[in-house]
Amino acid sequence: MDRLDKESAVPLYEQLKLSLSKKIEEHVLQEGERLPSEAELCAEFDVSRITVRRAVDELVEEGVLERRQGKGTFVASSRMSVQMMPMNEVVQGFYTRDTGRKQTHVISKKEYVANQHEREALALQEGDAVYVFTRQMMVDGNICMLDRSTFPAGRFPGLFDRVTDNMSTYRLLEQEYGVVMYCVHKEISHTYASAEQAKWLDCAVGTPLFRMYKVVRDPQGVPIHMSSSYMKADSIIFVTDNELLKG
Repeated sequence: MDRLDKESAVPLYEQLKLSLSKKIEEHVLQEGERLPSEAELCAEFDVSRITVRRAVDELVEEGVLERRQGKGTFVASSRMSVQMMPMNEVVQGFYTRDTGRKQTHVISKKEYVANQHEREALALQEGDAVYVFTRQMMVDGNICMLDRSTFPAGRFPGLFDRVTDNMSTYRLLEQEYGVVMYCVHKEISHTYASAEQAKWLDCAVGTPLFRMYKVVRDPQGVPIHMSSSYMKADSIIFVTDNELLKG
């Protein structure tokens, strides 16, 4: 039995938090493993349910543990911190400032006549063609996201053959087509992995995902491209460190 020191000035729930955290750090409790029940923890540490509940609640709040509806409490999975750039940093995107850590793999390239949604988002005419690139993005060897980007084919002739692995499409557009990225509209929503998305994100069908939809425009307000990026919700933390306005 892992008894706690009831004579200590440190509250029992704090001791229990430290004990559980140590078990997780030392991999006695593995990532994704189900935590013992309240009754089992009470017996193991010889404490009350109130003590167990407070310790577990605080570890959940701190992100060390996570509750799953109808299943119990589990050791939280490690999450990748994704730097979310300020709106004026359109070119760098939001994946990571350290481009040396990032790799991209082109999964597919398609060229077809734009559908209604693509025509409306990119200000195209009926019959206009688009290039669509689907890429898997990784940071430090870990799958970070799946990105589907759509570009007006008429505006960027030859782009289809120029997009390759580990290439910044934004840099390519700037250098080869003289495009200036001026403003971006972003939307973050929640969805569930399809079979194709699950394949490339290495997860189960139906896994909760974040979806970031984005439309980038030039200084004249003309759309440059649109994209939808998908990230596993249980493995991503969005981080932003913007400066506050002064004065």
